[in-house]
Amino acid sequence: MLQAFRRLALGLILIAAAAALLLLSDLGSRIQAKGKSHPQTIRRVAVLQHASQSVLDQGRDGIFAGLAERGWKEGQNLEIKRYNAEGDVTVSQAIAREMVSGGNDLLLTISTPSLQAVANANKAAARPHVFGLVTSPVAAGVGITSPTDHPAWLAGYGTMQPVAKAFETARSMNPALKTVGVVWNAGEANAEAQVKLARKVCADMGLTLSETTVENSAGVGEAAAALVSRGVDAIWMPGDVTVITAVDSVIAAAKKGRIPVFTVIPPNAKRGALFDLGADYQEVGRLTGLLAGDILNGRDPASISIENVMPETLTLNLQTATGLKAKWTIPDSFIQSAGLVIDENGVEQSRAVAPPAPNPTGKKWKIGVVLYNESPPAEETLHGMTDGWKESPLVEGKDYTVKVRSAQGDMTAISGCLDTAVTEGADLIVPLSTPSLQTAISKIRNKPIVFSLVANPMAAGAGKSYTEHLPNVTGTTVLAPFGDMLDLLEKFYPHYKRLGTLFCPAEANSVDLKDAFAAECRKRGFILETVAANSPAELADSAVSLMIRPIDAVTQISDNMTSAGFTAITKAARQSRKPLFSLNSTMVPQGAAVALGRDYHEAGRETIRMIERVIRGEDPGKMPFILPSKVVLAISPPNALAVEMPIPPDLLKKADKVIE
Repeated sequence: MLQAFRRLALGLILIAAAAALLLLSDLGSRIQAKGKSHPQTIRRVAVLQHASQSVLDQGRDGIFAGLAERGWKEGQNLEIKRYNAEGDVTVSQAIAREMVSGGNDLLLTISTPSLQAVANANKAAARPHVFGLVTSPVAAGVGITSPTDHPAWLAGYGTMQPVAKAFETARSMNPALKTVGVVWNAGEANAEAQVKLARKVCADMGLTLSETTVENSAGVGEAAAALVSRGVDAIWMPGDVTVITAVDSVIAAAKKGRIPVFTVIPPNAKRGALFDLGADYQEVGRLTGLLAGDILNGRDPASISIENVMPETLTLNLQTATGLKAKWTIPDSFIQSAGLVIDENGVEQSRAVAPPAPNPTGKKWKIGVVLYNESPPAEETLHGMTDGWKESPLVEGKDYTVKVRSAQGDMTAISGCLDTAVTEGADLIVPLSTPSLQTAISKIRNKPIVFSLVANPMAAGAGKSYTEHLPNVTGTTVLAPFGDMLDLLEKFYPHYKRLGTLFCPAEANSVDLKDAFAAECRKRGFILETVAANSPAELADSAVSLMIRPIDAVTQISDNMTSAGFTAITKAARQSRKPLFSLNSTMVPQGAAVALGRDYHEAGRETIRMIERVIRGEDPGKMPFILPSKVVLAISPPNALAVEMPIPPDLLKKADKVIE
């Protein structure tokens, strides 16, 4: 009996040992498998729209369509809670609190009032929040100050209505137009932003804007009647939820006075407006839903640039034009371009609007790419551009040709590369790196420039901000995620308080990054030691000099010289056993233990999308600079071991790439 028991115990031990051995042998493959998709669980999403209104309903339907395109379908892997405040701000605030505390994985809002209510309720909880159908995200007052400066949990799209174009369209239909009336709610930030713009537009066009304000939809009809009694020639209706809810009373008052209503909110022509010139809100909603789906799939809201989207559409009501006291003529060109026309008999004639041609000029664009040097970030960016071209509707050899030139790290050679590109007839210049951009904008003013691999285009002289810049310049930035890196250090390495970095005084981007990182460190209670390296020949000695400073870790900024010569920094760090972090996502193969930086491959793909927009006819001067869509965390346990640096298991779990 005793022997049988011993044999059983021995068998169990052997089984357990074999199982442990199998688990251990599979450790590497399980680490490498990180990032692969796992079976989806049901995610909970709460959606708030401010009122029952056609435009908001269209946006809501578009959001659900976009979510479905990204694989998130109600009843399968998505649970959706729908809320409607019916235009009541107090109710909206109560709903917002319920949404935030309800254990939802994602909050979705439709309209500016809904954005404001949920954003204010969500400040402490910081749940992921995606918004759409918002005129001006900056004017909403929820912490968004620029496309890239916004709360880390908040993302979405602005849709500033084409106010100027709407007034120009009205003037073209009635050259005698002098006075335009508007009813708006001063409590709506979206309406205020549009009215401010309308005041400037009217002043520039020599028109008088007659305004009257309301606090709720009950007073809209009376306010519109007052405008008619003042003798206005037309009433313009902005994207004001309060007024849109009572659109029928505005149109009724105008009809009595035999004057037209024109709007920037389609499809109110169906209700009697003369024309609507604005966004296809179903499409705006779809784009918002795609973004929400991306975030449910793991995209970080903090890495998303908040851009303006305006899929423009025109609707016309020819029947309304026949009953007006003044002569309003609708040109045939407007009728041909409209998505919907209501004829003189009130019959709707929908028109399928063809998507814009990928290359409307039909010419073969010559694209000149100019590199400063062939560093790992440059290689990743070029690979991303190659993939972007594969995804593009443009055809190489038919729509475009690309020629890449490299200055091989020689500042003086950049000018020659650009001169050669221009001499060979390049139609569009793509500078990769800050030195290439600086030289390009000093030499080229009559050709579009679409840059990439530039940390701070403002420091390079490309403009004052992401939206206010040189008229022929746009592009993709790769600004280092300083805040994210310091967050990582505070959470996983709280004893690393004195940091060190090298910089190159000859590179404007390097100096700018060093100064910006130093400022962020001071703000967060870190100390940053900096050492200059004026040339690649000095880099090794400068790296040694940095290591003997009283620093806890090296946190290297990303510039052209240190990216190309990062192995010299690695060697010095290993000799002195200094933990080595990089703000360049490609530096782990070069020796960094932890690298946290922009996704250069995605930046390259985004650059091609911007080139496509220029080729389609968009004005580069009106295209905001953008950041790539995500930040990459790469970790190498062997590199960490080489400098005796621990890698906490929770940090390893967060990594996008684990390189053994």
